[in-house]
Amino acid sequence: MAKQPSSRRKETHVPVLIVGGGPVGLALAAELGWRGVACRLVEQTDGAIHTPKMNEVNVRTMEFCRRWGIAERVHNCPFPADYSMDIVFVTNMSGHELGRMKRPAKGATKPGPHSPMNLTICSQKWFDPFLLDLARGFDGVDITHKCRMDSFELHAGGVTARLTHIESGEEEIIHARYLAACDGANSPIRRQLGIGLSGDEVISRPVHLFFRTPDLCRQLGIEEGTFFLAVDRDGMWANIRVIDPVDGLWRLMALDSPGDLRPEDIDREGMLRRALGRDLEVEWVGASIWTRRGVVADKYVDGPVFIVGDAAHQLSPTGALGMNTGIGDAVDLGWKLAAVVQGWGGEKLLQSYQDERQPVGHRNVAMATQFYESHVEFGEGVAAIEDDTPEGARMRADVGPKMTYEVSRMFRTAGLQLGYRYENSPVCVDDGAPPLPDDPENFIPSARPGSRAPHAWLPDGRSTLDLFGKTFVLLRIGRDAPAAHEFENAAKAAKMPFCIESIEEPEISRLYERKLVLVRPDGHVAWRGDTAPEDCTAILAKVCGR
Repeated sequence: MAKQPSSRRKETHVPVLIVGGGPVGLALAAELGWRGVACRLVEQTDGAIHTPKMNEVNVRTMEFCRRWGIAERVHNCPFPADYSMDIVFVTNMSGHELGRMKRPAKGATKPGPHSPMNLTICSQKWFDPFLLDLARGFDGVDITHKCRMDSFELHAGGVTARLTHIESGEEEIIHARYLAACDGANSPIRRQLGIGLSGDEVISRPVHLFFRTPDLCRQLGIEEGTFFLAVDRDGMWANIRVIDPVDGLWRLMALDSPGDLRPEDIDREGMLRRALGRDLEVEWVGASIWTRRGVVADKYVDGPVFIVGDAAHQLSPTGALGMNTGIGDAVDLGWKLAAVVQGWGGEKLLQSYQDERQPVGHRNVAMATQFYESHVEFGEGVAAIEDDTPEGARMRADVGPKMTYEVSRMFRTAGLQLGYRYENSPVCVDDGAPPLPDDPENFIPSARPGSRAPHAWLPDGRSTLDLFGKTFVLLRIGRDAPAAHEFENAAKAAKMPFCIESIEEPEISRLYERKLVLVRPDGHVAWRGDTAPEDCTAILAKVCGR
């Protein structure tokens, strides 16, 4: 017999209500908890991940994980340290290999010149629980699964939301100062607010097939790889990637499907045979059809409501930017909510979430779509690519290197991962320096206001990035850097978290280009100069949104 709803309604007050317990909602809860701000997260499912949507944690997200203290755990997730990370282009997995982008195994990777961290393969099946454990470890963070938000109302004091605890039927009313919509691509919160989406509503309709089989590459007699892209006589049509080599979990994604195809009508065995080049008995784990989009929400902020993650932007997965863009949203919004809740940030700081993150959404959507379009460019004129004939051999020799270079651009994205910057942000102080090229492949470090403060190694073995996080940090760079008493006094008067760090290394002076650099809690530069400004109070008021 179904449980009857309780006649008594529980009422709760909380500074921030987060709806949606995917990686972005969990990251926002963790960011707030890490900053000492109480929040409540509700998720209508049990939170278990059986068919993960994401599998790569990019360099910038790993930098945030480093700051939260979970980077080592993410890097050491159960994906084997010695498993090949190669990207392989094939006619099918048992057929001709057209090209291979060699990448070192996870255990052999070393940080590059621009970050103390590397991109890491860590499926959502592991990453979400890591974030959940992190968030739950902070006092004031309350995470409730199997709890559905039924409705919400806006008023002068914030938001009143009505919840239902699914298993018990108990109803609950939450009064929150702020509401974060981390409720996914179809976001009911965004829809209720009437916020539209701009961009390509339908790019394609991919099919996801998850299956389990032990040691697939050994069964097929091929060299290991993590990601296989299949190109047959009809062009590039699918990719096959390993999610968990130990468990034998793989995902086959057909890039497009007819508009009337239903999940129950998918020819799973036929698609698998086409991808593998042979019949193979597997354990089917899941199947779905979804819509590849390239859209961005028209508004990220509506009064006390913030649109975050997939609710704010939906990207083609080409380039692994989706979840990672959402984590960037969570960090940007998190420190700003903390600043306002704790009393040292102004309301303009909250509006700047849209000013800063919406352009990043447009940028990343555009690049992910371009990567996908580079796939489908190889869809014509390859009818002989599978043939064991001189013509087929010539075609493979011609198409393989081109494809390996062009399509592999989605794996060469240092600039995309680290190079986003907050141009024209109302809470950064422009110093007149011209912007550097926004090259998706090549990252050019810069301390220009709005940019991520550059990484460099300090003499004690820390990264400069390890200096940033909980407070605003004023860097005094070089032996002749001026004193910073005016900034320090102004920060004390504003009751804002602030500290000073002195750095003398010449190479860091060259990298940061100024003697004084003010870095925000999220690690982006807010202001820089060679001398203290005439009015430090005004500078701090601006960067704190007052």
